[in-house]
Amino acid sequence: MTATFKDVARLAGVSTQTVSRVTNGAENVSNKTRERVLAAIDELGYIPNKAAQALKVQNKIIGLITLDMALHGAAMIANGVRQQAHEAGYTLAISAVDDLEDHDIESAVRELIAQQVESIIINAPVSAELATELVGKYTKVKLLFIDVSQDTQVNAVCSANENGARKGAELLIKQQRNKPVFLTGPHISHASQLRTQIWRDVFTKQAFSVVAELEGDWSAASGYQAMRRAIMQNRDFDSVLVANDQMALGALRALNEMGIEVPSSVSVIGFDGTEDSEFFSPPLTTIKQDFTLLGQTAVNKLLATTFDHVDITHIDVSLIERASTAPRDQDSGSIDQARKLLDKALRLLEH
Repeated sequence: MTATFKDVARLAGVSTQTVSRVTNGAENVSNKTRERVLAAIDELGYIPNKAAQALKVQNKIIGLITLDMALHGAAMIANGVRQQAHEAGYTLAISAVDDLEDHDIESAVRELIAQQVESIIINAPVSAELATELVGKYTKVKLLFIDVSQDTQVNAVCSANENGARKGAELLIKQQRNKPVFLTGPHISHASQLRTQIWRDVFTKQAFSVVAELEGDWSAASGYQAMRRAIMQNRDFDSVLVANDQMALGALRALNEMGIEVPSSVSVIGFDGTEDSEFFSPPLTTIKQDFTLLGQTAVNKLLATTFDHVDITHIDVSLIERASTAPRDQDSGSIDQARKLLDKALRLLEH
């Protein structure tokens, strides 16, 4: 039978409050009493419940609602949150959400509140309506959002998506790439929506038409499938803007399998600046986000502000140019070449 808190107190001949002070390292206990309590703990094999102690004694817990941490960005943001929470003397409670329906997000909020969490970072796409509703409903909890529309009246921290998307699109135009395909993230993601809108605006301003917009789910597999669809539809394009590096990895494989050379025929730009992107074939031009800093900043903002007013903090991004982009080859990208590539692809599929 597992020993309890009361068993220790009974064997040591002290109160349960004294046992609590000893297990929590309090100094207002005599050495003799402390030794007696520790001897009783050793004899009974009692294991203190540290989680319960944390809730009862210090109640310093930050909550994180996150997307699947198999995704690079979600994992790195969570790591930044963990690091900064630990640095500030807080523990971290995590609730991962597989479904992104409003009731799933709110259930995760309630789950963390039940653990006596007083501050919550939500790294999942949340509509303006839901974000506003959650803030109004759970007034005793500080809520901070990472993927929410820019005009929502809530506190948020996010990457400078607009600036990053503009850098990528303007690089392609500078390199005379004017027939782009967009591989977007899930439509529910506000970050993806903003990147796509900026891409579209930049090319429209130059009177260039977007060849296609295809949606992925952030995974390499979805980037691969979307890129294959663009090729099989006989699309005549000379560049691909991708909403994250993992989908760009899939797109590069699809282009390679279809015999389309990168960057001589098609330039490819990702978004994230993952460590692995330097080792793609070819090395990927990408927009670098500092996910770790984003997570750390979210914690600092939660702890430093009273939330009397709302604002969005933007974390800077930067363009990293690598071998997946180059100025357009005037002899490539013709409709005839695209058709030849399609014929080759169809022959490959027949086998």
